[in-house]
Amino acid sequence: MGDAAHVHSPAGGQGLNTGLVDAIVLGQCLTRAIWSGDDGLLDEYEKLRHPAAGQVLALADRLTSVATVRGRVKRTMRNVALSTLDVLPPVRRKLAMNLSGLSRRTLSAVSAGEKAHRNEDSLRRRGWRAD
Repeated sequence: MGDAAHVHSPAGGQGLNTGLVDAIVLGQCLTRAIWSGDDGLLDEYEKLRHPAAGQVLALADRLTSVATVRGRVKRTMRNVALSTLDVLPPVRRKLAMNLSGLSRRTLSAVSAGEKAHRNEDSLRRRGWRAD
């Protein structure tokens, strides 16, 4: 995917963070595919990162919609609603988790799988190192 694929509003500042996590996860998937010889491990990248990108886009769209509401009455209603929600700890925590990207941490964890471990151990015993 990479950061260039994340074409969305900068609301929430998620583009760069998402691109960095994409690069890390892709590197992990590539490393495991090389170690194991199993190209199927590369499919894990899309399974993890496509939903994460969708969540980032949805969050950016919601933030943009809230920030750009038109009309004095709607802006006043938005401001009152945000001021009210801001004092509720669960709402503040959810927003913080979404903006930080921590709510998507399960979508950035690559599982090595048993086959990858066996092949990696076999290669190491033969003296081959990935680093």
